Amino acid sequence: MRNEELLRKVLDDALQQVVSGKGAERHGGEDLLNQPWRWIADAFGEGFLVGQAVKKAHEANNAHTWAQDRWEREMLGAISYLSLAVLRRRLNASEWDIPKTVSVKVVNGVPISFPSS
Repeated sequence: MRNEELLRKVLDDALQQVVSGKGAERHGGEDLLNQPWRWIADAFGEGFLVGQAVKKAHEANNAHTWAQDRWEREMLGAISYLSLAVLRRRLNASEWDIPKTVSVKVVNGVPISFPSS
């Protein structure tokens, strides 16, 4: 396909935001599969991830005064949440030996997940 590298750059930018941008700021060095998105999606379903993507896209679309870079960060965040929804479904359908979060307990306002053994 002609010009596919243009779309690949956008998808790569979304990935970079997760691993070295905002995601790294909030979860620096933490295993992707142990980050809050996972236990929240396990507790409430993948609709949480889709909802986060819609929220980010909605906010960006309604913020007409935002600079291009801020708008783009929010839209890349939406792409990232949708990617996590796909990843979660693939993980749940696979035979990979990856622990799934089975329960969440809040201690002093901090959610703690307990993976199955």
